[in-house]
Amino acid sequence: MKRNISCFVIALCFILAASQPVYAHTVLPVNPDAQPTTKAIMNWLAHLPNRSDNKVLSGAFGGYSGDTFSMAEADRIKNAAGQLPAVYGCDYAKGWLEPANIADTIDYSCNSDLISHWKSGGIPQISMHLANPAFQSGHFKTQISNAQYENILNSTTPEGQRLDAMLKKIADGLQQLKDEGVPVLFRPLHEMNGEWFWWGLTEYNQKDSQRISLYKRLYTKIYHYMTDTRGLDNLIWVYAPDANRDYKTDFYPGDSYVDIVGLDAYFTDAYSIPGYDELTSLNKPFAFTEVGPQETNGSLDYALFINAIREKFSKTIYFLAWNDGWSPAANKGAANLYNDSWMLNKGEIWNGDSLTPVVE
Repeated sequence: MKRNISCFVIALCFILAASQPVYAHTVLPVNPDAQPTTKAIMNWLAHLPNRSDNKVLSGAFGGYSGDTFSMAEADRIKNAAGQLPAVYGCDYAKGWLEPANIADTIDYSCNSDLISHWKSGGIPQISMHLANPAFQSGHFKTQISNAQYENILNSTTPEGQRLDAMLKKIADGLQQLKDEGVPVLFRPLHEMNGEWFWWGLTEYNQKDSQRISLYKRLYTKIYHYMTDTRGLDNLIWVYAPDANRDYKTDFYPGDSYVDIVGLDAYFTDAYSIPGYDELTSLNKPFAFTEVGPQETNGSLDYALFINAIREKFSKTIYFLAWNDGWSPAANKGAANLYNDSWMLNKGEIWNGDSLTPVVE
């Protein structure tokens, strides 16, 4: 069985690499050693805005691995809109749990579904609500001082060793996807400009230059561990600040560490989502990496969201809608969103032998 899977992966790499259209310019991942499939997907994503239609990947969040994750959200979208989302999100970290071993907050059992999702024409996005290494476990929303942050960055401290234990287990999960030839939209340390996660700011819209520097060191530590130490060549690195806070680009770790920039945006008026111009000024492909209504009362019209993308945010290459009460299936306009002529749904990324062509 393992030999058959390996043959599938090798064949797919050659097929995708050989079947790509010729572009005026090629956009490569920041990892120069990225596998051929990852390079092909990255270049394909970067050129989506050149299309006239079929230019935005649809997406949905499937839940927390080992807890709420399933393909049920994809099925809800299918029932509401007649389409399956192209991008499907899983979160590897249940940072609110308090087991004796902090690494036990990490779970990648969602991988089997993500592998199937890729093989049937989708692509996964993986994020982590990491437990707080300043504590034995849990506390993902407990604020820490900059001195505690420094300890987390130091692998000789108990805090640093707890971080390293989580990173090792995350990398083990990503390795499993690599072995299956699955490219991953990898979104670490999201919403850093907010004050609700331990890795971010500690006060509402209060700039802390030392904190920003510590965040960049943490992000680049994760990048070098995953890329250099573990050799994970299937990752497309996504930088995702919160739309409703300032300092969206201050935390940006640099062009050498980011493939896609995005916004996590919860809104009442899609046309008023702030930050698009700031993020696109970084000259990286842009996505709405997490979206939903501010109020979970079922009143948001997602048809207005795709209209706003058309009229104001036309460089968008994908969106990922949150699940539960934030889901398009729990609100209005799901069919309009997923069936818009700009949309690419599952099965429209590649069909088993080639990526869908992009007109340059």
